[in-house]
Amino acid sequence: MRLFRLLFVVTLLSVIQLQAQTTISLNEAIRQALDKNIDLQKQYSIIKKTQAQLDESIRIPNPSFNYSREDLKLSNTKVGEWIASGSLPLNFLWDRWTNIDSKEKSLEAQRLLLENAKRNTILQVKDAYTKYHLYNQLSIDLDEAYDKIDKIASISKDRVKAGDISEYEMQRILIEVNKLKTEVIEIELERNNYLNKLKLLIGYDSDGELKTLPIQQVQNNFQSNKELLQAALNNRNDLKAIKQLIESESSFLSHSKMKIIPNINLTAGYKKQLDDYSGSVLQLNFEIPLFKRNQLEIEQSTAELNILEQQKEYLVKQIGTEVQASFARYKQYAALTANKNDLQFQNVFSSAVYSYEQGDISLIEFIDGLNAYKEGVKLNKELEIKYYQSLFELENVTAISAINENN
Repeated sequence: MRLFRLLFVVTLLSVIQLQAQTTISLNEAIRQALDKNIDLQKQYSIIKKTQAQLDESIRIPNPSFNYSREDLKLSNTKVGEWIASGSLPLNFLWDRWTNIDSKEKSLEAQRLLLENAKRNTILQVKDAYTKYHLYNQLSIDLDEAYDKIDKIASISKDRVKAGDISEYEMQRILIEVNKLKTEVIEIELERNNYLNKLKLLIGYDSDGELKTLPIQQVQNNFQSNKELLQAALNNRNDLKAIKQLIESESSFLSHSKMKIIPNINLTAGYKKQLDDYSGSVLQLNFEIPLFKRNQLEIEQSTAELNILEQQKEYLVKQIGTEVQASFARYKQYAALTANKNDLQFQNVFSSAVYSYEQGDISLIEFIDGLNAYKEGVKLNKELEIKYYQSLFELENVTAISAINENN
């Protein structure tokens, strides 16, 4: 019976632990962010509005029905007539196509801007996910080091009482313990900052911890700055979007110029008089464009088109600068991290702890080994973080991926 209760308690604790901690891959984090990101939801709304504008431009204008009747009387004489007619504006036959073309290109531009917003969201998720994962690893490493040095501090108190070491040596050890504890807390705060950012991006409401998985990097195809620039110019959706907006505004300018043609309405119907005269009625109405010739819309479209052309030229230059700077940064950090696995910081620290406990090295040598371990581990993780940052930035500016997100 006691064994059964023990198994039940262990199982319950395991379930609680699993509920408090969720393992999430980079790919899953990106998927959740794309589903819940508020900026993407706003862009979806803009797309729906643009689609509605396109649907409205496709619709044929409604015809008008007119009915009029006159019943006149003079003494015993009655005269009168009635007319039934329908009218339809004719301008839609030639000016609607440029308007439809403009709205179609505008819709495509908004879809491209949505893909560009997704790319920016993915960058934010990758950055927060990686930093949280690596800061968490750094926190674990330093926390293990703290446990070892805290144990040495406890032993040193007994050694002071036994007269094996001086009070000064014990105080120096306690100072190092407090310094390391402070650094551990600072790393944990930094880790929690990126954890909260990641939770916000993916819409994770639970107060439990997130467990991340190592990032699986695939072989990249980064060759030269020229090839990367060409890839960026071919792949960047923000550049594609602005090109679509230029085409849309050009079509709308053509549409505005077509509006110079005055409104033309054709009316056809049937007329019958009380004296039995009857027959068809035909009427043509059109404006005379003496004053208003759609000047405002033409000037506004021309100005908007000029601005868009300037934005495109600026964006092309900006992409070139971003690609060059990002590729240079990536190569630098890739070279710095190439041989980082050759540095065995854990062996240095373990050796220092063991040697000091055995009395083979002095306090100064032990502190030197501790500091070498701390600085080495921190430098290692910071280099790794900066490497991934540079990689993600290069992916972002070129709109290509070198990270396997299916992990």
